[in-house]
Amino acid sequence: MRIKAFKTKLVVLTACVLCSGICSNNSFAQEYLSAGEVAAISAASVGITYLGVKVRSSAHDNKSLIHGPILFDSQLQRLLGGTCREEKTNFLDNTVGSAATPVVFGTILLASDLSWPQTEDKGKLAAQDMFLFSSGLLATKGITSLAKGLVARERPLLCLEPGIAEMRQQIDTAFDRNSFFSGHASSAFFSAVYLNKRLRSIMRHELTPDEYDGWSWAPPTLLFGWASFVGWTRIHAYRHFFSDVAAGALAGFLVAELFYSFNDSDLITNSSGQQSSSPPLVTFRFTF
Repeated sequence: MRIKAFKTKLVVLTACVLCSGICSNNSFAQEYLSAGEVAAISAASVGITYLGVKVRSSAHDNKSLIHGPILFDSQLQRLLGGTCREEKTNFLDNTVGSAATPVVFGTILLASDLSWPQTEDKGKLAAQDMFLFSSGLLATKGITSLAKGLVARERPLLCLEPGIAEMRQQIDTAFDRNSFFSGHASSAFFSAVYLNKRLRSIMRHELTPDEYDGWSWAPPTLLFGWASFVGWTRIHAYRHFFSDVAAGALAGFLVAELFYSFNDSDLITNSSGQQSSSPPLVTFRFTF
């Protein structure tokens, strides 16, 4: 009962922290975030991350809310992951692999903001983008850790191959029992969604309509293709079920939509000097 009450309090507190970090201005009228909005978003991101770390660190005391595979997890695990072996792994199956996609995509975001838009204040745009990208990524990690700690689902290796899991754990000091949901997938899809929205925004304003129509497919195809590959590597290494990867991708998508929407206007000026906005796919509004 105490554990259940503790989980309930954490969920409510997390929701309050997240809501407190949302900009109170819903009109999307101003160009850049105010100091108060920056402070609120920063506090929300750090608060969620802190909660996630605390919950995940005590996950061994929590009862699992999801026991083993659900729906078609077992079939998809064998189909997409293949046969499990003791030495089975891949180049993204580590902490560096989790950070690689956000670092690379963040670098592309910064380079695009600084080099492509033909505006005098593109330095401010780059600074705000990097702040929102970093804060959103931090919040994504926090939400992922919170979910892993609360759900406490065991990894496919433990559920389907306990013998191999025991051997792997003896040589793998980074082995973690928590599976739901995938941190690699959530961070990869957050990075892909945010970068895709910015690149397409720049392309709409800096390219002619014909050029944009000819190249608009490139960012989503390449970015989401890579993010999907990252998700597949987690299934291949028997670290996550398909449902873990799907939930992580959804979480990353929603957080990216939320944090990108904090760009009150699109901040990109077209060749005629007019500024127009590019509304997010999902609009988040909070009132108090």
